[in-house]
Amino acid sequence: MRHAFVRLAAGLALAALATPPAFAASGPAVAVLNFSTQGLTGDWWGNFEPGVAVSDLLTDQLVNGGKFNVLDRTHLGSVLQEHQLSTSGEVSPASAIQTGQLVGARYLITGNVLQLDKTGQSGGTAGGIIGGFAGGVIGGVNNTRVTIKVAVRVIDSQTGQIVQSFADEETKSNTSIGFGGFGGGGFGSYSNSNFENSTMGHLVTDEAQKIAADLDPSKFSSGPALPSLSGRIIEVDGADAILNIGKARGITVGQYFDVIRSHSIKDPDSGKMLTTSEPIGKIQITSVSADTSVGHRISGSIAVAAKVQSE
Repeated sequence: MRHAFVRLAAGLALAALATPPAFAASGPAVAVLNFSTQGLTGDWWGNFEPGVAVSDLLTDQLVNGGKFNVLDRTHLGSVLQEHQLSTSGEVSPASAIQTGQLVGARYLITGNVLQLDKTGQSGGTAGGIIGGFAGGVIGGVNNTRVTIKVAVRVIDSQTGQIVQSFADEETKSNTSIGFGGFGGGGFGSYSNSNFENSTMGHLVTDEAQKIAADLDPSKFSSGPALPSLSGRIIEVDGADAILNIGKARGITVGQYFDVIRSHSIKDPDSGKMLTTSEPIGKIQITSVSADTSVGHRISGSIAVAAKVQSE
């Protein structure tokens, strides 16, 4: 009995260690991609990256709010870079499914910074002051009002459907629009006190708070998760596997399947044949016809007659 208890405790400890550290304990699993800045015409902010800043600070707000399981953005960036996927911009249904399966997030939060403009000013001439500080610390603009407008979308990575969409706007006025103390380009660059204490930091933080408040997990469900699909590899051509399931069974381009090898073992006590299965590889669907599909090997191995199971 004591040995059984020890084994149980050890198993629980290993399970705890194996739990991915990227998520909290409850709520929908979400990943915040860099917001796109496509369409912005100005560059008066120098090296400041509005889309990265909004996404970094929104991630902090969601983590602190406790309503979501939030993927760590450093982990998100490394996974997507490893698979040569963009961390920002418009997300198509196919890329949403691929991204969600790679990073383990059911929902992707993304969007576009539609506006970041100086919408009012008095005092010193902005152009002359800002031009001398491009790429560094910007300051000294008197009585400047800046407006940021952001469109937000939440995409179900299992269906590719947009489950929530809205736009929000925030304006802030101050005697300075300092950008001091930030470093752009990476995940988490703007989650620091130097940036958050600047006027632009306050503006983006306020906008991130409003977005976080508007994100409603009760609206996220676009229906039940896609049903599990299974089939077999009927032919192997180099790194490609042809499957005996296709569009008629609900297979779509971009889906991932585990390749599974099965073993039949006779139980010496009961005489029954028992079956065990182990994953040996992973494929991604690249083309689909009515009754067959083609999957490209992502990792591991593939073999004729091996079973495939959708993730």
